[in-house]
Amino acid sequence: MNTYTKLLIGVLLLVVPLGMYAYELLNGPTQGIMLPVIGTIYLWNSLVTLIVGFVPGFVFLIGLFIVWLELDEIRIEKELKKEEEEEKEKEGKKSKKTKKSKKKTKKKSKKKK
Repeated sequence: MNTYTKLLIGVLLLVVPLGMYAYELLNGPTQGIMLPVIGTIYLWNSLVTLIVGFVPGFVFLIGLFIVWLELDEIRIEKELKKEEEEEKEKEGKKSKKTKKSKKKTKKKSKKKK
């Protein structure tokens, strides 16, 4: 499908509902829009119903996302602490080895004298 065709479809999907809402507002939201096959539709009432139904679920998903992020952050902090402790242990072992090797070299240098 051509890019311009997709763009035209997208623009129509944006403009037509906005035009319908504007038409209903101009005629009065209580009268609605009369469609030949469907009958009278009340877009503003439908929009309010949609928002009222959508908001609690959306808030729930945001809360779930925040909990997931914080649990992941706690897990990462634990891993970082564990890695830092392991690095300190390795540094401690290395410093002990270097102290021992320094003592050995001092003893060898004293023996040579």
